[in-house]
Amino acid sequence: MLNKVSQEADKSFKAKKPFFSFVMTTSNHRPYTYPDNKIDIPSHTGRDGAVKYTDFAIGKFLEKAKTKPWFNDTIFVIIADHNGGSAGKNALPLYRYKIPLIIYSPSNIKPQTITKLSSQIDTMPTLFNLLGISYKKKFYGNNILDEKFKERAFIGNYQKLGYVKNGYLYYLTPDKKVHKMRIDKLSLNNVNYKEDNNISSREKEDIITYYQSASLLYEESK
Repeated sequence: MLNKVSQEADKSFKAKKPFFSFVMTTSNHRPYTYPDNKIDIPSHTGRDGAVKYTDFAIGKFLEKAKTKPWFNDTIFVIIADHNGGSAGKNALPLYRYKIPLIIYSPSNIKPQTITKLSSQIDTMPTLFNLLGISYKKKFYGNNILDEKFKERAFIGNYQKLGYVKNGYLYYLTPDKKVHKMRIDKLSLNNVNYKEDNNISSREKEDIITYYQSASLLYEESK
């Protein structure tokens, strides 16, 4: 699939047309199938092999891209759509919502590590800023690279809608209640919450407004 992406980029470059390619890989989903003899873990054996193959395939793609005339003018964005185990119905384990975001363009972007609390919705505004594209703002996200960027994140599952800000997790439940949890400890594989019943009307309004207005805009196709 990534070979096809490279071929299409070649065609666009030859035609002197700017291009945007969106690729969603599926090898990291059950039944975890991928080409044989590419890595040292056989296909169909589990997620570890699927992740390793994904890493291998992206690496090969970027190696090939470096030889192309369009490489220096291209920005590559690598992001996950979700973690492997965040779809539970009864909890919002924050550590399971941490996903990678890599923005790569060595000719245009200096290497750095950004640790700001952010969400997938911030990716497009950030990318537009890097590309120098102006737009009428209709995004819920914001440019992560902006010095005035306000850290917060949105997470959710089939039962709860969450909002993370200033060391707290707020979430809505189907019975229309708002809960507030203090994040006591967060690591790569665990999180400790402590319920906080002292939730202000402003805090309730914030999370309800975010999700309600997003729903309305979606329904109105805006």
